[in-house]
Amino acid sequence: MLLRRALAAGLVLAALAIWFPRLADAHALVLESSPRADEVLRAAPARIFLRFNSRIEQALSGITVTGPGGRPIPLPVVGAPEGAPNELSAPVPTLPPGRYLVRWKVLSADGHVTQGALRFTVAPGP
Repeated sequence: MLLRRALAAGLVLAALAIWFPRLADAHALVLESSPRADEVLRAAPARIFLRFNSRIEQALSGITVTGPGGRPIPLPVVGAPEGAPNELSAPVPTLPPGRYLVRWKVLSADGHVTQGALRFTVAPGP
């Protein structure tokens, strides 16, 4: 009886080990960003940079910045300067002081669309 329970538990654990990595690989998640979430900057950033946990289709991905006025500014997305397939970079126009929302939407290499957002603040000068 004990052996049967141990075998059943082992089968369940093996099935979970196989299933959950597939779920984790299904979505591109942000590992690193510049600016960082909730960062307060003394000057506006020159670019937005995002690094994901998996390869993304850069040509089918996008970044938008919304400022204090509420008007979204779509940014021209380019691959990261290093050419890494899991990175996005976009030049940013001059931004006045205020709180900004960065929204991103990417198509991962496995065909899943993932989106998210982060905020940062450009502080007024001294």
